[in-house]
Amino acid sequence: MNTDIQLYPNESLESFLLRLSQEQGYERFSHFAQDIWFDTMDQHEAIAGAFPLELNRINIYHAQTTSQMRVRVLIHLENQLRLNNFGALRLALSHSKAQFSSQYKAVHRFGVDYPYAFLRKRFTPICPLCIDEAPYIRQQWQFISHQACEHHACKLVHHCPECKSRLEYQSTESINQCECGYDLRNSPLEDAPEAEVLVAQWLSGNNSKPLRLLKAEMTISERYGFLLWYVNRYGDIENISFESFIEYCGAWPTPLWQDLDALKEKAELVRVKDWKKMFFNEAFGALLKDCRQLPSRQLSRNAVLTQVLVYFTKLMATLPSSAKGNIGDVLLSPLEASTLFSCTTDEVYRLYEFGEIKAAIRPRMHTKIASHESAFTLRSVIETKLTRMCSESDGLSVYLPEW
Repeated sequence: MNTDIQLYPNESLESFLLRLSQEQGYERFSHFAQDIWFDTMDQHEAIAGAFPLELNRINIYHAQTTSQMRVRVLIHLENQLRLNNFGALRLALSHSKAQFSSQYKAVHRFGVDYPYAFLRKRFTPICPLCIDEAPYIRQQWQFISHQACEHHACKLVHHCPECKSRLEYQSTESINQCECGYDLRNSPLEDAPEAEVLVAQWLSGNNSKPLRLLKAEMTISERYGFLLWYVNRYGDIENISFESFIEYCGAWPTPLWQDLDALKEKAELVRVKDWKKMFFNEAFGALLKDCRQLPSRQLSRNAVLTQVLVYFTKLMATLPSSAKGNIGDVLLSPLEASTLFSCTTDEVYRLYEFGEIKAAIRPRMHTKIASHESAFTLRSVIETKLTRMCSESDGLSVYLPEW
């Protein structure tokens, strides 16, 4: 196998394998995939059909039950190419054990967790200037959060200027040419809005400066998590307003606090139950659920959760406990309490068993408070956090069960 191929750490796996197949003289990627699959099967027991021959299905995250076979093929390929210091596996998007909130799964690549929701399922835009400099597909182009080239400050090209068809190199198997024969490197350029360029640079980690008032030390995973949280709460994932996002970051965290103030005032106006019988999610919705993992639950690595805790800490300081009750008496579930504690629900149960946090309701005898059952007051959770749950690391420590 010809091993003289240029390697790029920011290249997508599909682009790398496509270039490799063409470097070996194959006209179609499927023929190349079939050969490396048969070659791998000679050395490993495998199920026929466990390795796809289509370029758009080759990445690891597409697999549900056969991902191990794809890993074997890529490792075998690495050994043939002598890529010990590079590794084709590092280019792959794999299933991640991390999550963004409770409803967004993640994919993992090169030590970074990306929201699966941001991944373009079809069609990949390009930057003609980047393709002209080096003909390969950059991984970041496959995320809808990138609408501009962070290097050339131009809009990414989504359609062929000649035939107007949407660009999809995985089906055409050509990086710099459209199906109609048009050379995409000659595509006309359009300046991108400053907000799109700033966000693209910020998400790529190329810009070490903070994005407006957000701290500069955020990891790339944290940056994607913050953008996903913002879009999920205020925008549309299919039509992200980067100008609004930049404006929001410019005033951070004031807009979030104002949003929570508005929810608090609305709860005071529309509530029909006594404060001590009202649930936290009736006043603040899915606030804690949405910022629980972005993708980290540690306060030092979750900007949203940090400011939510700051807000409620200040709020409790201004609302003393009273017989009449106030919003400090709304009830949180063990899951919501564990979010503010930055711990597991098991630790919340241990705190309850040890009497460190008291339930506002009396559970039935010999039954455990369900993780979704609202039982702890907001005030008691904040006070317990301040008195017993602070640490330098703010990590997910867990009380060991009694044996």
